[in-house]
Amino acid sequence: EGSLQSVGGTGQTERFVAFAERHRATVNLYIRQDKTLLHNVSFSPLVRFPKLLDFDNKKFYFRSELKRRNANQRFGSVRLCVRRDYVFEDSFHHIVLRKPEELKGKLNVVFQGEEGVDAGGLTREWYLTLSKQMLNPDKALFIHMSNGLTYQPNPSSHIQPDHLKYFKFAGQVVGKALWDEQLLDAHFTLSMYKHLLNLPIGYQDVEAVDPDFFRNLKWMLDNDISDVLDESFSIVRSQFGEVLTIDLKPNGRNIPVTEENKAEYVQLVAEQHLTTAIREQIDAFKEGFQELMPPELINIFTPSELELLMCGLPSIDVEDLKANTEYSGYTRDSVQIKWYWSFVHSLSQEDLARLVQFVTGTSQVPMEGFKALKGMNGPQRFNIHRCGDSRRLPSSHTCFNQLDLPEYSTEEQLHKKLLAACREGFEGFGFS
Repeated sequence: EGSLQSVGGTGQTERFVAFAERHRATVNLYIRQDKTLLHNVSFSPLVRFPKLLDFDNKKFYFRSELKRRNANQRFGSVRLCVRRDYVFEDSFHHIVLRKPEELKGKLNVVFQGEEGVDAGGLTREWYLTLSKQMLNPDKALFIHMSNGLTYQPNPSSHIQPDHLKYFKFAGQVVGKALWDEQLLDAHFTLSMYKHLLNLPIGYQDVEAVDPDFFRNLKWMLDNDISDVLDESFSIVRSQFGEVLTIDLKPNGRNIPVTEENKAEYVQLVAEQHLTTAIREQIDAFKEGFQELMPPELINIFTPSELELLMCGLPSIDVEDLKANTEYSGYTRDSVQIKWYWSFVHSLSQEDLARLVQFVTGTSQVPMEGFKALKGMNGPQRFNIHRCGDSRRLPSSHTCFNQLDLPEYSTEEQLHKKLLAACREGFEGFGFS
């Protein structure tokens, strides 16, 4: 405890982080037994280094801190009377008139023409119904990805005249759900969660949104493009029948992409794809979201943890996953595969959800089970691919539901590296 209490300057902070990293399991167990410790001066610095905290401890801190910050507030109730077939529209007209502080009040939902007192069940039903209607393609606000499970803001949402008001409303709904500790049936892309957490976007995030484009970008990075490509720092887009040239940097259309500057091009074109093209939509969503969710508080979560916080832990049937897993370079009798399934059976539901997130891009499991998983080209089962270098952490290709698992020499090494990759949300290839 002396080590924890000595946090002060930069050097002391570094020693504290190193201590907590070495004893992470023990520190988290200690907090789990007495969660009030995170509000104690000895342990509170851990919140500044959220990677050191397990998800359940973060979740407790987040919820207790929200309550603490608003302990002296007295919020009234928010009564919503909505038609079942028009939950989105009716809820929008109710909520758009409310001030942020009013939205923190307790919901009282009435479905028009139906009997029933809202003792919590109607509120839960409202959240689930509203989140489904919010993502309905007819609203033109969000588009679903090739996996059929995750959603991203629609860059053409402006065909809906009030689209930015609707995006702000959608952000308010997500923030209100977190405030009320309610779950939503709305799984977004990893890059969308990154935007909500103010985290930088990388070219790897393109894979979940446009797998073909991602492959082109990765090919550029992996190969010498001298005298091969004729590209400039600009992109061409078609909008309402008009062809537009968009510069990725000032005068970009006149700056050629070369072997020397290709990494900058890849990063800028990824940002254009995932951020700039939907900047207005993201900003409006975040404006509504942050009316209820303080950024410094929600930012303790990773993108994958934010999905679990919003949507809850899925029910994952390991035997169903195993029955619908394919292998490349391994067989079901390979020793590494036997170690792998031993590892999977040992996981908590939380870490099992992280594994599914890591490989497929979302914690959501199709209603029909893992046999119904989709990839960029249609049905695509969970598959484990052997890749060579055992110094590497496992990596994944979410558009193919593919886990790249090196041929580790010991069961302990496989367990340790796979757990690290899942918990860190590891992207691409790397050494550890």
